[in-house]
Amino acid sequence: MTTTNRRGSALVLVLIASMFLIVLTAGAFRYFQTNVATQIWTRERVQAKLSAEAGLNLATHMLTAGASLPTDFIPQDFLGTQSVPMDLPGDLGSVYATIDPNNHNSSIIMANAFLIRCVANVSGSTLETYGMATIVMPQNLARFSVFMDNPDLEGYYGDGYRFDGPFYANGPVWVQSVDFTSNNDVFFYSFELTSDYYAYGPAKTDATTPAIGKLQMRPYNRLILGPPYFDLGVEPIPFGAAELDWEGVKNAAVSGGLSLGTAEVPSGSRLSLKGDTLFVMTAPLATPVAYPLGGLTNPVVWIDNSISEYFYLRGHQDQDQGLDMALTIGTIGSIYMSGPLFYRNPDPQDPDNENLLGLLSVQGNMIIADDPDSTQVEWGPEQFQICTDDTLSYSAVLLALEGVLRAEKHWEPIPVCEFQIIGGYMIQNEGYTGTGSAGFNMAVYFDPRLLYMHPPFFPTTANWNTTMWEDLPNLNANDVHDGPFPPY
Repeated sequence: MTTTNRRGSALVLVLIASMFLIVLTAGAFRYFQTNVATQIWTRERVQAKLSAEAGLNLATHMLTAGASLPTDFIPQDFLGTQSVPMDLPGDLGSVYATIDPNNHNSSIIMANAFLIRCVANVSGSTLETYGMATIVMPQNLARFSVFMDNPDLEGYYGDGYRFDGPFYANGPVWVQSVDFTSNNDVFFYSFELTSDYYAYGPAKTDATTPAIGKLQMRPYNRLILGPPYFDLGVEPIPFGAAELDWEGVKNAAVSGGLSLGTAEVPSGSRLSLKGDTLFVMTAPLATPVAYPLGGLTNPVVWIDNSISEYFYLRGHQDQDQGLDMALTIGTIGSIYMSGPLFYRNPDPQDPDNENLLGLLSVQGNMIIADDPDSTQVEWGPEQFQICTDDTLSYSAVLLALEGVLRAEKHWEPIPVCEFQIIGGYMIQNEGYTGTGSAGFNMAVYFDPRLLYMHPPFFPTTANWNTTMWEDLPNLNANDVHDGPFPPY
């Protein structure tokens, strides 16, 4: 009896163990099967993402390399079609991409922006897709708060200078600080140089970080992150009269704007902007001539003079009499900035605000005029007088293709004041504007509208910028064709 029971118990234990092993084996098989499927799915997902990136890069390259630009407002097929995607080389799968022009591309003050959408398909045990989108546009130099093509190390940026937008130079610049605190150190929203260094201090030591010695560029916590905020050794950008299409500004003025010669604007004339009207006073005691600009087909003024000639330009002293339109003024010679210049609507966040001024000099300079000590009564109203003996604001995008930005007398006024540019300046080099204790510290308060807007017919470069890149994993062919985003 005892022997029989023991054998029965052993048999039961064997059966239980066998059932446990069967269940365990089935679970392990299911686990490994699921794991293999997951690896296959992950591999296909990664491949789909890489294929979408390849398709987007291919479409971007074709567009920027000279493909015919869409002129309509609706998305247009670019790589493949909604039903028949384009096969990529090798085992990269296939892609379908469209180009969607910005609805405002026809506006003469908007950047030519194009949204490219792309979805990639990878064939396997399952059909895996992945989507991406990017926005590209021609590079307009108006997007910089400061652009210098040929900087030298003769002058420096020091305490009190402020550049509240992208700062770019085709070479090294000199940066100083004399204060042991960083409260007033030079401010750069972003800092890009084609050189691998900038010069610091009296010895012009090569520096490669935002902080060195007494200097701690502001805002340090952002600049220390590196690219794109602090970036050295970047690609150069072509600049100059031979590189940019300044003739387009002149042609726009001749064909549908206002073109004036030296008979109407002799050298030394004083010009003033008020509302949508340009006033020209050619000599002391002369009667100002008014040129209404609001009805121009092309809101462009061209003043046809020579490299040695110049004129003064300022606005009305009252904000409510400021410039009330988008306008570009171009010339061959120099432009002297002779007083405050305001936009009637100064709010850059207002979506309907198109008050924007571009000033272009082909061969001359952009000069902060010296406020003369003698009386200016003979020039009549204040809007024709030179008023630069205090801190002042000048709302404009300044472009000197072959010239510099400087002060007529950089040792005046005393004490040092701030010359505030609401916009930015693009120049060959920056001349002297102050001494540290006299003259002007430059402060650029960037107009954020310039990221997607520019003054009328303002020159662009042959370079293109990618302003947005976004992963859209769930994008499908219908979305690519119709657009997953609201109108922009």
